[in-house]
Amino acid sequence: MKTQFMETVKSRNMLLAMLLAGSALFNPLLAHAAEKTEAATTIPATSEAIWQSINEKTEQLAAVIQAGKLDDVHLHAFAIRDLVAGLSSRSGNMPTEKLTQIKANTKFVATLAARLDTAGDAKDKVATEANFQKLKDVLKTIRANYSSSAKK
Repeated sequence: MKTQFMETVKSRNMLLAMLLAGSALFNPLLAHAAEKTEAATTIPATSEAIWQSINEKTEQLAAVIQAGKLDDVHLHAFAIRDLVAGLSSRSGNMPTEKLTQIKANTKFVATLAARLDTAGDAKDKVATEANFQKLKDVLKTIRANYSSSAKK
């Protein structure tokens, strides 16, 4: 009788394990997270090189939005976010007040990247375009803190 009880417990545990494994495989939230895995953004060594990369990614993001490929918006938005985050550590002897402003704007760039991702996933082109314009405005504000050679 004890053996029969143990077999029943083992089979129930096996069934539970299979159900949990199956739910993890077919969970749309996990699938969405796996879909959003992107390659790590390489941060260039100088602020000038970072701005060049930001310009390239901004142009690519504009092309993706224009083409209506809103599922790809997050790739470029998050790359821009990461590049902007790398600016403060590569800004040399920038005055403290400018560096503080850059760091504050860096947080807003991260917020806008998340908004772009959300709007893109929702296939909301109007919201995507609006947040992209805000992102370009913030990038312009950040860029104003750098020398004329780094401006576009």
